[in-house]
Amino acid sequence: MLLHISLTEIIKNSYSVNSGSVFVIGLMWVPGVSALISKFIVVHSIKGLGWRIHKKSLPYIGMAYVIPFILCSIVYGLAWITGIGTLGKYSISQIVILATVGVLINCLAAVGEEIGWRGFLLTELRQVVPLKTASVIIGVVWFLYHAPVIIFSDYNNGNIPCSLLCFFAMVMGFTIVVSYLCVKAQSFWPAVLFHASHNVFVQSIFDSITVTGKYTKYVTSEFGIGLAVAYIGTAIAGALILGIVKKLPDATE
Repeated sequence: MLLHISLTEIIKNSYSVNSGSVFVIGLMWVPGVSALISKFIVVHSIKGLGWRIHKKSLPYIGMAYVIPFILCSIVYGLAWITGIGTLGKYSISQIVILATVGVLINCLAAVGEEIGWRGFLLTELRQVVPLKTASVIIGVVWFLYHAPVIIFSDYNNGNIPCSLLCFFAMVMGFTIVVSYLCVKAQSFWPAVLFHASHNVFVQSIFDSITVTGKYTKYVTSEFGIGLAVAYIGTAIAGALILGIVKKLPDATE
């Protein structure tokens, strides 16, 4: 019901997905509400979703904040340097506020999705399939969940096929990275901060200070090839590095 109402209102009234509308927030909370209800009906408890933040979770939570910033800096920086886009006017104080307070506020919406995707779905899938498979499944589900909004609202770059393809690639890379952070942290909170950090750095900061040119939309934003390659590259690089580390002999040997 919440999904139907939120999605219908966003499409019918052309609410911007980045507007902070109550219907946009409602749409983001559908996975979380569904997960909590399902968990309570089946086991009469909402434990086991990864609510706690452990001491060892902190480095992964820190990485969750930093990674989107680094990737955005690389993608948008290259766009500015090459002339694909141009760095426009900006306020340092406003950027600092968005990067701190803005991220914390965005967590209130991001936690709705992440309770569902990483708290519930990742936990349940890992009981029956390997982490890689679980990540792919969540990535596909997450993409399909966003697809109607990309197709029928303003949440795209004007070229829907291109938007769908690049968003799918970005989400798959994003999901693999975030799944690893959550598993290592034994908590879904890295996903919440990663999601919120990504939303703010991409949509509220880098997109807003970039003056678009003819081809900018095909490189930057969530629907350009830049972040798609960046997230997939991060996932591949992480997998390769972890594989190398695991093969190293123990220091005590």
